[in-house]
Amino acid sequence: MPSPQAMHAALDADWESLRSFVAFVEAGSLSGAARALGVTHATIGRRLHLLEEALQGPLYLRRAEDVELTRLGESVLTAARAMQEQTRQLARTLAGGDLRLEGKLRLACTDAIGTMFLAPRLPALLEQWPALDVEFALGHQTLSLARREADLALRFGKPQDGELIARPLGAVRFYLCGTADNVAQWHRARKKAPFVAYDDGVPDIPETRWIADHAAGNPVRFRSTSLVAQCMAARAGVGLALLPSYLLAPELQTVESAPQLQRELWAVFHRDLKTLPRLRAVLAWLQDCCAQL
Repeated sequence: MPSPQAMHAALDADWESLRSFVAFVEAGSLSGAARALGVTHATIGRRLHLLEEALQGPLYLRRAEDVELTRLGESVLTAARAMQEQTRQLARTLAGGDLRLEGKLRLACTDAIGTMFLAPRLPALLEQWPALDVEFALGHQTLSLARREADLALRFGKPQDGELIARPLGAVRFYLCGTADNVAQWHRARKKAPFVAYDDGVPDIPETRWIADHAAGNPVRFRSTSLVAQCMAARAGVGLALLPSYLLAPELQTVESAPQLQRELWAVFHRDLKTLPRLRAVLAWLQDCCAQL
């Protein structure tokens, strides 16, 4: 726990300086903190200097490439993070009490689900709620719902965090597929069939493990983090790809009628937002959309 003196001094300090200090510790450098907060390197340095002056002591020491916090720095970091979490809690509480069905809702999902599955279905949602502003945060990274990096997220697997609520949306089925020629090659000589796969930027997930188990030794002609790019490559005849059912196109045939893999999809949000009307509207729309999976 921070000392009462450090807590009092932190409360009196400039909030932007405290935010900059937290960002600096988390990033490990002035430039990293500057990128995180969208300011200049010099601004972060000036804020840290002013904070040390206000607190009348050094907050950190440089040890080669590492940052070592002083006892004062550790106390102030704890206090600043507590203040930061209280601010986020207030923001979530205010958002959860907003009874208007309008405004922006930020949905985190993969590029394939957002681009190829949900975006074409947006008109049904926006015709019903024309004042709604939907924003997609696309990618494989997990955004923090506690920090309001997103209001709602689609995730494979139910989170264990007690602060989060998860609603099941159904199962996403994955099929190994390709052009007629590549599917025929798979049936003739599996080890010679060309593949499309993920690159090293994708974490260890069931799809990458399935490909590693079933296509070890096969030629991989194309790699990408993006399932959309993989789909387009498979449609062009580059190789076989393991794709969700919503990406199957007329140019693609499946090697088998049964899926090779399926994963449970969940809609996840922070419990403080459970009564937010626009979140409930988007959640109902997602449930309707995923009934078609």
